[in-house]
Amino acid sequence: MKPPEPARILVVEDEEAIAQGLLFNLERKGHAVELASDGRTALEMIRDGRHDLILLDVRLPEMDGFEVCQRLRSEGNVTPILILTARSQPDDVIYGLKLGADDYVVKPFDLAELLARVEGLLRRHAWSRQEGEGTAANGGIAANGGTPPPAPAVPDGAPRRTFGAHWVDFETYEAQTRRGIVQLSHKELAVMRVFLNRPHQVVTRRELLAEVWGLPQHPNTRVVDNVIVALRQAFEADSAHPRHILSVRGVGYRFVP
Repeated sequence: MKPPEPARILVVEDEEAIAQGLLFNLERKGHAVELASDGRTALEMIRDGRHDLILLDVRLPEMDGFEVCQRLRSEGNVTPILILTARSQPDDVIYGLKLGADDYVVKPFDLAELLARVEGLLRRHAWSRQEGEGTAANGGIAANGGTPPPAPAVPDGAPRRTFGAHWVDFETYEAQTRRGIVQLSHKELAVMRVFLNRPHQVVTRRELLAEVWGLPQHPNTRVVDNVIVALRQAFEADSAHPRHILSVRGVGYRFVP
């Protein structure tokens, strides 16, 4: 049997010590790793090649990580992005997730935690390809303001699932939101899959960490809440008073189609 190809990871980091440390540890895990030290070079490498994961620092010369992320998503590239940032303010984290990043780690980071998040993203990326969701990984339709025709109701398990005036397409990563058709990030798509498969049920933050991030024992559930904020901004007419994604205080969330 042919052995599986190593995952292709691009590390975008201008601090040489951190970059080399990541290179060493990721290669020890069997991954094929490339390095870029500024945003413009990273963007060119991503456009010229194919990667399974991008580790993207926020503070970069030439072009910051937020702009790199925004340009990739606007071009339809949905390669998983893990943001490396020293900015621990919630607004920066939420901004990165809204631009389409899939996860984040705040520097100085714990190496074991970072590697666990890397493996979780790679597993989800491989799972998405196997499920047929990876067809938009290096191309697709960027967000637009057009109003599509009403989506027909479809059975569970179909590529497109509807709720209210919205739909989510698990093959193209697209969704009909209150802003029109947009592309969801891997994490947003995975959370919506959980919700749509468990309507009216209480889903705990721990369950979401386990099913979406692959980190059931991780102590920080903030990353879950940040994705929920982004989804509410996409689908709720009033995100402060949601109708579809409801909070269950101290526990998690309940999805009402």
